[in-house]
Amino acid sequence: MMSDPALRVELYGVHIGDLTHAPRGRALFDWSNDALARWPLRSTPLSASLPVGTSNVDTTESFFGALLPEGRWLDLLANALQVRSNDLIGIFGAVGADLIGALTIGAGRVTGQPRLLEESELVQLLSQAAGYILGGGGSALPGFQRKLALTRSDGRWIAGNGTKPSTHILKPVSEENRHLVEGENYVLGVARALGLLHFDSWVDTIGQTPVLVVERYDRRITNSSIERIHQEDLAQALALPWGGDDKFERSNRGASLAAIASVLDRDRSIFDRTEPDREKLLRYTVLNVAAGNTDAHAKNFSLLRFNDGRSQLAPFYDAAPLALGFEAPLELAMSISGERVITRVTLDHLVDEARVWGLESSRAREVIAQTLDAVIAATRELPAHQSISKHVPGYIRGQAQNLAAGRPARITTPMPPILMPRLGTPPPD
Repeated sequence: MMSDPALRVELYGVHIGDLTHAPRGRALFDWSNDALARWPLRSTPLSASLPVGTSNVDTTESFFGALLPEGRWLDLLANALQVRSNDLIGIFGAVGADLIGALTIGAGRVTGQPRLLEESELVQLLSQAAGYILGGGGSALPGFQRKLALTRSDGRWIAGNGTKPSTHILKPVSEENRHLVEGENYVLGVARALGLLHFDSWVDTIGQTPVLVVERYDRRITNSSIERIHQEDLAQALALPWGGDDKFERSNRGASLAAIASVLDRDRSIFDRTEPDREKLLRYTVLNVAAGNTDAHAKNFSLLRFNDGRSQLAPFYDAAPLALGFEAPLELAMSISGERVITRVTLDHLVDEARVWGLESSRAREVIAQTLDAVIAATRELPAHQSISKHVPGYIRGQAQNLAAGRPARITTPMPPILMPRLGTPPPD
């Protein structure tokens, strides 16, 4: 398959530039005159790593490559298109109609009318879920996890066919792994109770497949239309190389919580009465530790970038109690005040980390205490599916109680926690 000579890139309906070929099969983003007229030079409506009027092949590929699936799913997509897995122009020519954020890439495709999916079609799509859908301009989602993006309307699922933006992300698993999506949904429920997110999520059974359904926070439905909201993850904002493990601090020292914090609150003024994003980041970090989410890497934090130029930390997302599992990974994707093992993290580590970001110790302790109290309360009230009810709520509550008492985030049990008959006290009737 031959790549297009260049691909038109639009953001909030503005032609902001083109993806063009660079030497050695690489890609370069060229800003358009429309973008230069719309935004000041070196402003960041697209990405902190791609200010208006500036670009090179490294930052181009870091930002745009990070919009695509990772690992074997990217290889599968490239094979289906008969292009190299690093051929951004060849790939976005087929899947650029529906992406993370408010971007669309490519033009002149043969699109189609949105199509209601019968259950048999939906089951087939889920069986092949690999982070992308081909046809009608296509869609793509980043990450290693199996997933696909669809539109939901009146309780029915719709394939947008390049003309209707997706509204939900679906993550299928096998029945024996149902606890994985139930655990992720439970952590999202705790975050929702804490006010760290406002989008909906639930676990559905489609055919015989358990599916985590997550409402997209980068979409807004208004007057029966679907509005895209731009976002970039922090790996993009920090210009981390894509396609490898640079989103983890162990592979790239630039992928740290301190680096993420340095990007936040840049537009904040003394008149802003909302919660600072650095305090939100601290709440996210506290919940990740309490929940045992060791996979909180740079791509699992994002910035929302609005059409008026404002930016803010995106809602909490993509978290699961991974450290609870048998022989579970205990190394944190990003260290906390130098501590890389989750079972050794204490309240003091969290405070010291927040101080590096510029927060006062007293305020950091207040934020941490409030967050832990809210986590403990949420785990006593939030219902849990039977596949996780004996372990996940008590695990998260016990972790939070230990942190609040100044102890490490580690539940001491006579056997691995997941093998205990039950963790923690039962929830009240």
